[in-house]
Amino acid sequence: MNPKEFKIGLYGASGKMGQAIEQLLIEDSTLVPYLAIGKSPSKVFSISAKDLNQIEEEILEDIDVWIDFTSAEGLQNLLAKTQKLKTAVVSGSTGLTDKDFANLKKESAKRPLFWASNLSPGLWAFRQAMKSFNLISDFDFAIDETHHTQKKDRPSGTAQTLQADLEKIIQKKIETPASFRLGGVFGIHTVHAASANEVITMQHQALNRSVFAAGALQAARWVVKQKPGSYSMEHLFSNKGV
Repeated sequence: MNPKEFKIGLYGASGKMGQAIEQLLIEDSTLVPYLAIGKSPSKVFSISAKDLNQIEEEILEDIDVWIDFTSAEGLQNLLAKTQKLKTAVVSGSTGLTDKDFANLKKESAKRPLFWASNLSPGLWAFRQAMKSFNLISDFDFAIDETHHTQKKDRPSGTAQTLQADLEKIIQKKIETPASFRLGGVFGIHTVHAASANEVITMQHQALNRSVFAAGALQAARWVVKQKPGSYSMEHLFSNKGV
């Protein structure tokens, strides 16, 4: 194996995000599609299985970094299954509880763990642009988000991240983001700011799932080289993703 190649384990391979990642891996020369865990066999990965718990440890030892797009429960299962091996993990699973985040923090002391509610580079830039709202913190603010009808968590993990960002920036609480589930929308997040005299609207739209898949692969290439710790988009982009 080329020193620059890393073997990937994909948890949630049959899901829509898993399929988007598979498509990008076909042309990726730095990441090797090694083990896919999903409901149906993968044509891209060397090994496929339906149940992570049935995989022999010898196979798990070969994986350099996991990419997880399952659920809060799925992520915790992955962490437990790979705990002894201390394998790096990139996760975009949402709906995590405070207990889930506490376990992530605990596990990050032993290995590099990367979690983000949204892996889009554009959304990261959007979050940086929001910092200018500190100049008009006396305005009224609101956030709304729209996703496809199959998305279960509401508000979305991204909307919750934006809410936390905004409240820190303007130093006050805002209402819980409004959530809409419509058709096949990939993701639209809008921040509204208004005074008696003017209105500002900032919006980010994802046009496809490839943007999240590309972000996950970029994070995987980066985090596999890091020391144990808890990482996010902030760390990835502050280091230019290399």
